[in-house]
Amino acid sequence: MAFFLVFLFSWSVFAGEPDNFSARRDKNAVVANAEINRVVNSILAMALDNYNYSSKSCDRKRFLKYLEDDLDRNLPQITKALYFNVPQAGPKHHSEVPYAAGRPYTQLYFSQSAKVQVKGQTFFVGFDKIDHFFSHGSMYWDMVGQDAKLPADKVKKALEVGVMQENATWGLQRPGVKSYADLMANYKGLYFWRDLFDGAPPFIVCKNGKFEKNREFDLANYFEPVMDETINCSSFADQEIHDRITAVTKKWNLNCPVDANACATAKKNHGDKSAFLLHPLCLGTGSSQIEKASPMTTKDVIDTAQAAMSGGGDYLLFKLFGEKKKKGAQ
Repeated sequence: MAFFLVFLFSWSVFAGEPDNFSARRDKNAVVANAEINRVVNSILAMALDNYNYSSKSCDRKRFLKYLEDDLDRNLPQITKALYFNVPQAGPKHHSEVPYAAGRPYTQLYFSQSAKVQVKGQTFFVGFDKIDHFFSHGSMYWDMVGQDAKLPADKVKKALEVGVMQENATWGLQRPGVKSYADLMANYKGLYFWRDLFDGAPPFIVCKNGKFEKNREFDLANYFEPVMDETINCSSFADQEIHDRITAVTKKWNLNCPVDANACATAKKNHGDKSAFLLHPLCLGTGSSQIEKASPMTTKDVIDTAQAAMSGGGDYLLFKLFGEKKKKGAQ
């Protein structure tokens, strides 16, 4: 059967942090690995075709312009492609979410989820996590200077900026949720962008003056259970938000983390980076899901990130908000 990659350019998805709980109760959910992989590989193939049609040499920076709207910004086009091409787990609309009436889970903050399987483990990943994987992963890649060796000090700075985002206007300030699963998705996305040209093997290679696809994307090489918010718990800015959610999830006998073994594995695998990536409940270092929002402004976070990356303020705003209009590949 032919695969049609469908986009709807007037539609947008917003983050809704605890929706994996609802997805986990969907007895009809099907594993979506193949469909997610197909979407990503189709986007890469289209970017290669468009680039090679108009280019006569292998220019990495120029090629990345062809991925800018599709993968490399906040709310990229891939989010819309996922919505129309990937089977969803759990509620399909914000009105179906039991805690939707409580702040901040209104229509604005609902996000669809997909059921995935990796190394025999089944878990649920919000479409917004795939957004984070690509767009914020790209920002991390820029913050390490696009250095394939991933210098430890620069990776640490990128992780710190990610935490700043979640503590401020991307999380605890508004909508009032700090998503550790977002932080893990950001970090795992760093490796995708490293592997694009510098992986072992890379996704894309230069042959005879043209870029060629060298291997297929497979989410199993990147996604892991702690990208699921029922495993890598979220924190909340106040008791009201926490209580509205847990009042429902406790009735479902779903208490975070639902898989302590997955937390233990992640803690072992990520070592000292775990403090930036895993919720204290997942780490086993704390029991509270209430955290105080940072007083940092959006400008404070942007200034900190900008100091570690090139491209200027407009470029970073585009990365984080999608606010800079794309000028097209040149």
